Amino acid sequence: MAHNIEIRNGVASFAENVKKERAWHGLGEGQQLFDRPMFVKEALEACHANYNVSLQPIVALSPEILEKMGNGEMIDPDLLLGLVVDGKKATMRTDINGVLGITGDGYGVVQNLDAFKFVDMLCSGQFADRDNTPVIETCGVLGKGERVFVTAKFPKQVVLDAKRDDLMDMYVVITTSHDGSGAVRCVVSGVRCVCNNTLQLALENNIGRISFRHSSRVMERMNLLNAENSEFAYKTLQIADVYTKALKESYDHLKNIKIGEKDLNKVLAQISLNEESMKVFNETGNIFEESIPTRGRNIYLGLKESVECGVGQNILEKGNAQWALNGITTYFQNTAKYKDNSAKFDSIFDGKVYEKVNTAYNMLLAV
Repeated sequence: MAHNIEIRNGVASFAENVKKERAWHGLGEGQQLFDRPMFVKEALEACHANYNVSLQPIVALSPEILEKMGNGEMIDPDLLLGLVVDGKKATMRTDINGVLGITGDGYGVVQNLDAFKFVDMLCSGQFADRDNTPVIETCGVLGKGERVFVTAKFPKQVVLDAKRDDLMDMYVVITTSHDGSGAVRCVVSGVRCVCNNTLQLALENNIGRISFRHSSRVMERMNLLNAENSEFAYKTLQIADVYTKALKESYDHLKNIKIGEKDLNKVLAQISLNEESMKVFNETGNIFEESIPTRGRNIYLGLKESVECGVGQNILEKGNAQWALNGITTYFQNTAKYKDNSAKFDSIFDGKVYEKVNTAYNMLLAV
């Protein structure tokens, strides 16, 4: 499937709370639908993530063994043991005995249940009675089970503008892999209820983000019952500040920055054009200059349209940095084209879109 969600027996390995828009959505077909947040156990089952992963030895099959296998002959166990590859292991999904990837001996497996419990505990901040705390909003399995992602919502909302009932839901998104391709990554993301558009207020690079390398001690580091680990995670993700005036003040600051068309165009050009095209734009101020490639020009025009009339823009005060940033995130969430939804997820979560939004934010602050 183009979206890379695993399909089991014709059903997508994806579950979501459909009561309202979420931070990540639209990734599955025929998925399990809930009208409320999910408990850990039911979320695991609903998105088919209730499987374990183990490390297994790798054997290099010689031509002699391959021939014996082809002929249906018995193979000497000692011969196989002599061909075990040192220093390498295969990650295997145990419910289907499927190989997910190749790793080193020191690779630390994070079971799906542990990843779900981690984001659940991190979000709710409660360390007891886990079975009675539903916080998971979306979850899914990608590929053949080599990647899993979970989104959970904080129990409180941040009030951005009481006069207009402008609220922000705060989410924790975690993604982990079983193929050796990446670390366990966690990020705090915000969704404005008034327009259901993700507004990634990453004030500086790597703030509100944390990752755990798949080392042999990865589960020790992710144990939030350990006071030192818990303090580190909460400080790194700035969860301690989510419900304080810091976030609201930063959001108000955006509203107080007035941005003219010339400054806006420069921001949009910076995140649309390559270095050579940016030089041309700075010299001419003309996006329709012949030497500017069509692709960059189209991204620029798409961003401009989203800022002017995208989702939620009509309810914001035109001409300030908040309005501009909201339009930019609207474009990348709702208009921009991606190879598939898995690529979209990666780009917004920790890729080029994430970098572009941060670039735009910093440029808007400098106006």
